[in-house]
Amino acid sequence: MNKFFAISALLILSLVLRATPVSAQGDTLTVGIVLSIKTMDPQNTTAGVMYGVAMHINETLVAVENGKIVPLLAESWKMLDDKVTYEFTLKQGVKFHNGDIMTADDVVYSFKRALSPAGAATKAQSMYLAEVGKKDERTIYLKAVAPMGQAFLGNLSHPWASIFSEKYTEAKGLDYGQQPMGTGKFKLKRAVAGDRVELERFDDYHGTKAKVKNLIFRTIVEAASRTIELESGAVDAVTDIAPIDTNRIKDNPKLELIAVPSYRLHHLGFDVTLPPYDNPKVRQAINMAINRPGIVKAVLRGLGESARGVLPSTIDYSSYKDSADLPYNPEKARELLKEAGYPNGFKGVLITSERSDYQNIATVVQNNLQQVGIDMQIKIIESGAYNDFIGRPKHDPFIYNWGGNVPTADPFFYLTPLYHSRNIGQANRYYFSNAELDDLLDKGVQAEEGKERAAFYAEAWKLLNRELPQISILSPVNTYGKTKNLKGVAFSPTAINFFGNAYFE
Repeated sequence: MNKFFAISALLILSLVLRATPVSAQGDTLTVGIVLSIKTMDPQNTTAGVMYGVAMHINETLVAVENGKIVPLLAESWKMLDDKVTYEFTLKQGVKFHNGDIMTADDVVYSFKRALSPAGAATKAQSMYLAEVGKKDERTIYLKAVAPMGQAFLGNLSHPWASIFSEKYTEAKGLDYGQQPMGTGKFKLKRAVAGDRVELERFDDYHGTKAKVKNLIFRTIVEAASRTIELESGAVDAVTDIAPIDTNRIKDNPKLELIAVPSYRLHHLGFDVTLPPYDNPKVRQAINMAINRPGIVKAVLRGLGESARGVLPSTIDYSSYKDSADLPYNPEKARELLKEAGYPNGFKGVLITSERSDYQNIATVVQNNLQQVGIDMQIKIIESGAYNDFIGRPKHDPFIYNWGGNVPTADPFFYLTPLYHSRNIGQANRYYFSNAELDDLLDKGVQAEEGKERAAFYAEAWKLLNRELPQISILSPVNTYGKTKNLKGVAFSPTAINFFGNAYFE
């Protein structure tokens, strides 16, 4: 009888342990993220969350630490006298996860892949690369389309510029995104579609090895569920804390809330070739109809700032601090609609993805526009198809944000992809073309740091606030939650967070 009860007790204990969500701290770090990982190919996505996983597997020639460009797979570099060609000396003895040594040919292949149809998703970043080649077995060169100074190096820290094994990547073909392999601190262990990606430490890493053995990214779409999982100990860190949950984490003695002013700017975008949004007065009316402080209060619970223009206050050379709040004037909005030929307003469609922040913003914008006679029906597009949908011409107005995966706070990465005419159909989803703006952006990236650059971007700010290819709404604070004993994570103002130096205290 005693033996029976002993066996029963062991079985019960076993079931309890299996049912209890426990993160094996010290050995395993589990992170709750907002999106399902559809691909781990950093040249085949535009989602910051996907980049955040891929950057632990694949690496770039340079990285950004504390706002400075530092070596990673490149040991050193120099810009040649023509101001567009950069030579990189590669670090020796770097191993891919399969044991092969990284070569100059692999590096050249990687950039050529980015410029091929295989890298079409990241064309908004790669399009500034004109040429790549090998000088010798340790030296490669990259040529920019125009003089870009430090901005070109900053662009190379973005995951689009990841280095791949030519032999392995070509063998995998279209399957690479599900079976990636690189030089990073972690290698792929397994991926469960829609649920998780499990990585394990790469012990032959060329630099300082990761302190944790296992790194797991779990997809937890609902913000409330992410908070509950953190509280239960099932995960050690979570991204995208809902404003309503911030106090729960702040008041929990075992947890810590991290708030980082973000590079992101949420906005309402238009295809400016499509009536009635091709009429500047209609766009000006919509601009004046939106109550930005009200949206910040209702959607973010104050965890963010109302937009004043096309750059958040966190971006270099932003005119935010020198500008007044954008006007909220429904009466003037109605007058502008009348002048534009819409005295009784009009009906339209407002597109949003499944993201809760997009939908919450869309709901308040819908209400604001109703007050001036614009009746917008909200249409929700599946998150995975959203970017493709709004990239096609003749689309309805849409809620979007930019800045979640820019490599640095340089305004080049913020303004040129979105508004330069050569990017129409890529990141320029507004089909906006303005020769004066193109000239300002081209001169801005080539100008000397300081007052000269500042002047070009100040003029670009004014022009975009006047032409309004999009209506800037708000910039949120990035909120993260973690267990108090998790250290070594520099949580980012973007959506790309690196856990390669994390450890438990």
